[in-house]
Order: sequence, then C-alpha cells, then structure tokens
Amino acid sequence: MTTIELVDLPKLSLNKWYAGTHWTKRKAIKDIYRVLVGSQTKHKQTVPCEVTYHFYFKSRPLDPSNCIAMVKLVEDCIFPDDSYKIVRRLTIFVSKSKKDELVLKIKNS
Repeated sequence: MTTIELVDLPKLSLNKWYAGTHWTKRKAIKDIYRVLVGSQTKHKQTVPCEVTYHFYFKSRPLDPSNCIAMVKLVEDCIFPDDSYKIVRRLTIFVSKSKKDELVLKIKNS
C-alpha cells in the first residue's frame, strides 16, 4: 500500500466548481493542483488499484460528496489513465483536524 500526504491544496466544493464557474477559473484551479500535487509527490499509478481519500479540514469540513471536485483534480495528477481499468474503487472520508491535509492510500488490486 502506498500512502501519500498532500497539504495546502485549495479547498474546493463541488457546488462551487459547477455553479457557473467560468472555464478559465476552473483551469486556473486545475493548474494550481498540478503544481501542488506534482511538487509533493512523483507517484504515478499504472496498475489497477483501490484509493482511499481522507480529507482533513481545519474549519468547516465539506461533506464527502462535495469533495469530489478535489478528488478528480488529484486523480488527474496521479493517474495517467483514471479509467476503470486503473481506479477500481474509491472511498472518501472527511474529518475535522488541526490542519488542512489530504491523505491518500493506494492499494493495488
């Protein structure tokens, strides 16, 4: 199992992402995620796996379904092919914490 800890990712709710946000703003956020995730891990998953995303929030935790925009942005950075052939299952947990952090656990299946 591989564990990846990511910090300082912008908090992004799915509601905000799809509430008429202009594509240029969505691209800017995606670019920020690419830089932050790329600077914190060089992991590239190429074999079938199951992924657990555990989001920790200092304030106002999002519910798990609203974290899906962040999941997709991180997934696009770590998985060259995020089709069902590679990502077989994902699980999302959310907790209140003293720092904002995302901990991924990747288990080959």
